Amino acid sequence: MPINRHAVEVGVLAGVADLLIFQHFMPPVTDVKAGDQFNPLIESSERTALVVAVVTTALIAGFVRSWDTFLVGGVVIIGIDFAYKHANAVHPDTGSMQAPGQISMADGALHPMPSYDEVASG
Repeated sequence: MPINRHAVEVGVLAGVADLLIFQHFMPPVTDVKAGDQFNPLIESSERTALVVAVVTTALIAGFVRSWDTFLVGGVVIIGIDFAYKHANAVHPDTGSMQAPGQISMADGALHPMPSYDEVASG
């Protein structure tokens, strides 16, 4: 089944509408990153924007009667939503998803491996 070019164009326009919906409900991503980690107000606003964007994209795709429109708009929604979820999970002091003082797996202190000397002499 060939891809309908006009449906994809409408899907891109639906993606722009989704971007505007997220801009309406959410502050900029940099402000979310600078705020508290796992802020419940940000999560609530993000969820509201997600529902409104999905419903809007579904209505637009319903008017066009094309899955291509819904898929293109859905990819845009997934990208925007991922950016906000990641920004909300980042701790402002560390710039990562770990709070200050947390042991990271990169430190190797979580599950220390036995030294080779102990294994060879055992």
